[in-house]
Amino acid sequence: MHSWIKGIVAYFRVEHAIVLIPVCSFAVFDSAFSAFSSVLAMIGDQFPDVPVVVIQMVLSIPSLLSIPAMLLSGFLASYVRKRSIGLVALAILFVGGMIPVLFRAQSIYILFASSALIGIAQGLMHPLASAIICEGWSGKQRGKVLGFKQAANYVGAAVVALVVGYLALTGWSNAYLVYLAVIPVFLITIFRLPRGGLERKLINREDKAQGLKELFTPKVVYLLLLFMMAALFSFSFHSNIAMMVGEKGMGTSADVSKITSLNYLVAFVLGITYGKLSGVMKDRTLAFGFAVLALGLLIASFSSSFAMLMIGGVLFGFGSGIQEVSTIYYLSNEAEKRATMAISLGLVFVNIGITFSPLVITTLKTTLLSSSSAAAGMLVGAAGFALLAGVELLYRNHMRKSKPSVKGEGE
Repeated sequence: MHSWIKGIVAYFRVEHAIVLIPVCSFAVFDSAFSAFSSVLAMIGDQFPDVPVVVIQMVLSIPSLLSIPAMLLSGFLASYVRKRSIGLVALAILFVGGMIPVLFRAQSIYILFASSALIGIAQGLMHPLASAIICEGWSGKQRGKVLGFKQAANYVGAAVVALVVGYLALTGWSNAYLVYLAVIPVFLITIFRLPRGGLERKLINREDKAQGLKELFTPKVVYLLLLFMMAALFSFSFHSNIAMMVGEKGMGTSADVSKITSLNYLVAFVLGITYGKLSGVMKDRTLAFGFAVLALGLLIASFSSSFAMLMIGGVLFGFGSGIQEVSTIYYLSNEAEKRATMAISLGLVFVNIGITFSPLVITTLKTTLLSSSSAAAGMLVGAAGFALLAGVELLYRNHMRKSKPSVKGEGE
């Protein structure tokens, strides 16, 4: 334990440690809305005439609105300091979170408006946390620090998931009171987050469109498409877990929040150990993560007890941790000179996958499995991740074979 603590201290130099305090704080809220999956069934009861797929869109709308916001964040990073972008995002997030509390959601469209504001805020914030880390660390240390940041993110998200679940027991709209925690994060950001540097522009008079060429390489394009599909299949867990617990009579929203929290805690452990895991697995790390995700979703789909569902959730959390850290790490390494925009694009593609996940998963499960159950949705996700694991293994094998013939190619 003593050597482990010394290792953490070595990664976080004094001048950088203070930066991670606000970064980890608002990083929690750039993904906290996924914890509201435990409330979906209650929202469905509130609006019984609204189709299930529309109820699920309440959870996916933030991902849709995050897309232009992330691109805007990447663009603004060349003109506006990162701290200013973060403060504006936190203010929007607070307003979006308070709408259901103040208006008690008399219409499903009020929830859509809330989700839209939350999505815009998340889109502005999401690239910033990782971009600030990329300014201070490089190489293998970057992967380790990104892992620690993600670990802190999961701890916060686990707490948020529990709070959301128990607040919902007093009324589903009360779950949104969790966004009161934005206030201290806003204050921490004002006083502790440095202004940040300005990024190089993608297009300018001197280099013209050279920045775009450096960004959209074949390797980066492959990663963007891969992570988009991974997000699509991953969201099958979040959008179906509450529905499946209700269908099988396994528990309440608080019980669903326990699964979500355990999911985050497992991913937290993965975040801490990501550097060591990637050192052992090397270029097979992501394929391994996809395989674990497939197994977790498969077990969850066929679960006949809450304990079995928890096991599936643990495996899903482990695989999610690998996938999410790898998204930032792989993209920042492949587009070193344009890391911030590469991260923004990666997150955009991830959110495209999440946004269309309910529609795609619903279509696949009704077409291929002739079922409309939540368990069938998770089974589709499991099959999807098994396919992605195979694709990633084949791609990495191809890269290893072709590497000696490519002069100067890095790892």
